[in-house]
Amino acid sequence: MSNITHEVWKILDNSPSIRRDMNRGLINTSALARYIIKEKKISASLDAVLIAIRRYKLSQHEKIFDTAQKMLGQTVNLSTKSNLAEISLIKDTEVQRILPKLFNVIHYVQGDVLRVTQANKSIRLLLDEKNLEQVMALFPKDKIITKEKDLAEINIYIHPQMQKTPGILAIIANELAINKINIVEFVTCPPEMLCIIKKEDLVKASSILYHLCESK
Repeated sequence: MSNITHEVWKILDNSPSIRRDMNRGLINTSALARYIIKEKKISASLDAVLIAIRRYKLSQHEKIFDTAQKMLGQTVNLSTKSNLAEISLIKDTEVQRILPKLFNVIHYVQGDVLRVTQANKSIRLLLDEKNLEQVMALFPKDKIITKEKDLAEINIYIHPQMQKTPGILAIIANELAINKINIVEFVTCPPEMLCIIKKEDLVKASSILYHLCESK
């Protein structure tokens, strides 16, 4: 019996969505037991699995996501921009020397986009597709790791309290993932969060995030 209990608890530990619905009282315990037996191939009786589920202690941490969900409803604004591209560059002294020349190509006054992200080994540039070839021409070919076109950006202008609320990014990522939308990159620059996706997903993703962030 203890082995069955341990096995069922392990399944629940690895199923945050199930735990969340259990915490909200949305799960039929008998139906969950039948699901675990069938889908997880547990060799046990229905009663044994039911007992294990009823003994499972739900973590209060699930309330974190409820709080985050409510806080998302305080989003100030949501906007989009398409026809973007991204370049990954080797991070070295030569690239660093060339970077200031970007401002001969990028014109903020005209609304041009330039987002610069640096990691330990690389630097990524997000910019308008119309400026892609000019920017790439600034750098030696052997300094360019990758380039990607047909990107779009969703800008979530957040409520200040959201910066201190755990679970915000998890909810956004989960909502897009279950709708089969891949996040190419996620950048936070308070008071804004920038979600970079493929342009073909922009309409669907912006609709999903609009409903997720609208005031309830």
